[in-house]
Amino acid sequence: MANQNLSPMQKKTKTTKKQKAIDPCPICSKDLHLNHEYTQRVGLLGDFDEVIGWLCPHCKSEFDTDNHLTRFQGEGNVRGEA
Repeated sequence: MANQNLSPMQKKTKTTKKQKAIDPCPICSKDLHLNHEYTQRVGLLGDFDEVIGWLCPHCKSEFDTDNHLTRFQGEGNVRGEA
């Protein structure tokens, strides 16, 4: 008879692969993709209600409409929220 491990506590190998971000933030690399219709990006409006950029909800960094960094917030900055 072949060697068999009959222990109820057999080791199971976990194969958890990290999914590649569909729409990563350029700063924190967290995924901004929500579903096929929406994103997690927060829109930024100018004085005349025109879209001037977006904000990452994870790292709070602000970008213009061409995805250029305009303000780096990081974790430790205190800032008012609406």
